[in-house]
Amino acid sequence: VNFVGGYLAFYRTGHKVVAATQIILSDADKIEIKIPSELKVGDFIVVRESDKDIVRELADVVLENSGKGHLRALASKWREALEIELLFCSVDDFCEKVKAAGCNKGISTIKRWIEDDDVIAPRSKEDLRILAEITENETLLELLDSIFEAAQEIRNAHVLAGRKLSEQLKHTLAKELKQFEDIDPFNFWEPIEMDIEGIGNVKVLKIIDIGTEIQIDAADTNRLIEE
Repeated sequence: VNFVGGYLAFYRTGHKVVAATQIILSDADKIEIKIPSELKVGDFIVVRESDKDIVRELADVVLENSGKGHLRALASKWREALEIELLFCSVDDFCEKVKAAGCNKGISTIKRWIEDDDVIAPRSKEDLRILAEITENETLLELLDSIFEAAQEIRNAHVLAGRKLSEQLKHTLAKELKQFEDIDPFNFWEPIEMDIEGIGNVKVLKIIDIGTEIQIDAADTNRLIEE
């Protein structure tokens, strides 16, 4: 993805980016979370030179400020159990085990639990129980209720973080955009730089070109690169 100002980024297929297009062009109230396949030329994307997820990082600030910073590690115990189990069987075999144990989720959902790091935890406690039984993981079995509740708290923190980021972007962009008056999306070539509380400096960049899918080194993905 190529941006104004000589910036580019290579995004992994399922990576999530923050879009502020509607806030800028139609005075909407909320950011949009998009994956690369949903992006289009002319979109305005909130980016940093870091590959960290902005909403997740803000959610962690929310959790820390409420004395719940430890919940992220607790909620991840189910994933640790899966990773150990997958040392001894394939992803497809594991999915079949989960289905055979009574899980009514589709194979694509089960694979997403395994492959998508953004999944906080299965949303159903019954699904979490099935994973605990299949993996025979003592920690997951003993802390099932606590892990499920921790995941719920983290989801709530993500929702609050999304709202907070939307409010900060809308407020900060309103001041920054005064210098541009009405933005012409077809004739906008300068990055908008600003400081967002909790995450630091960010750039709002317009997409000017989107290429085809390619394979590159993982270290070069999901981060802003200056040409």
